[in-house]
Formats: sequence, structure tokens, C-alpha cells
Amino acid sequence: MTQPVFYQYFSSKKAIYDELVELFAKRLRAAVEQATIPDDTPVDQVDERVRTSVQGLLATLQDNPSLTKIGFQQSANADALKNELVDLIAAKIKGEQQAGLLRRDVSPFWLSQAFMGILERYALLEQSAADTRDLAVFIADLLMDGIRVPGSRPAVGGTARRAGP
Repeated sequence: MTQPVFYQYFSSKKAIYDELVELFAKRLRAAVEQATIPDDTPVDQVDERVRTSVQGLLATLQDNPSLTKIGFQQSANADALKNELVDLIAAKIKGEQQAGLLRRDVSPFWLSQAFMGILERYALLEQSAADTRDLAVFIADLLMDGIRVPGSRPAVGGTARRAGP
């Protein structure tokens, strides 16, 4: 593209930069919108839906690593975008809690903050597309199940017994 043609579409280099950042933001918003778990999802399919949603968000970040770093870390609007995404994700989690798909005793705000932290760290790292599915499974399982040994959760006010040797 020649310089005169470039300036037919964009008034300046900053204008194209802003356009790219907004394109990145739109893609992330769309990925969050697609991450909704429908209210009628059978309980036994929730984990897989969450894994697929996480994979979609990771894929969006991985589509263009340079743009991801600009839009997620270097842009003047990066913090505002991440805060907006936290709010969108928290609203989705709250709706899924109300539908009985997720625990109601978990703060949607803090869960979405934790997830955004994971996404932000992911954006900093060099990742292979081949790893995306395995990483999505790991992240979804971590957020859904935590790191506690299965069956070791204490009763309210009780003490946990350590499972295994």
C-alpha cells in the first residue's frame, strides 16, 4: 500500500493504531459474549462448556500476539478494557449462578478478576496454538475445582482430614 492510499483510509498513524486497538477490544468482547453458558445446559455439560469458552478467549488472544500485547498492555485504554471485560465476565457468572449452573457462594467479581489475571499473564507469554486446548482445560478445571484434594473439603466449622498418605 502506498502512503497516499494509506492516508485515504486513515488520517494518521495514530488513527490506525486506535483502529487496531478497537478491533482487538471488539474481538475480546465478542469472545466473552460467546462464552455464555445457556441456562438450559445440562449440569454434566457445564465443565466442557467452560473449557470451550476459555479456549475461545485464549484463541482470541493468540490470533495476533503483537496486537494482543498492544491492546491488552500498551494501549492507553488497556486498563479500561480489562475492567470492562471483568464486568462482562462477572455479569455472565452471576447469570449462570442464578440459573443454578455455578455455585452461588463464589463472588462473580473476584472470580472474574482472577480469570482476567490469568488472561493477562497468558498474553505476556509465548504460547503455541497446539497448547491452547490443554491450557484451556487446565484453567477451566482450576477455576471450577480449585486445587483442593477431592473429598477433603471440611464441613462448615469442621476440620479437613488429609486424603491419601
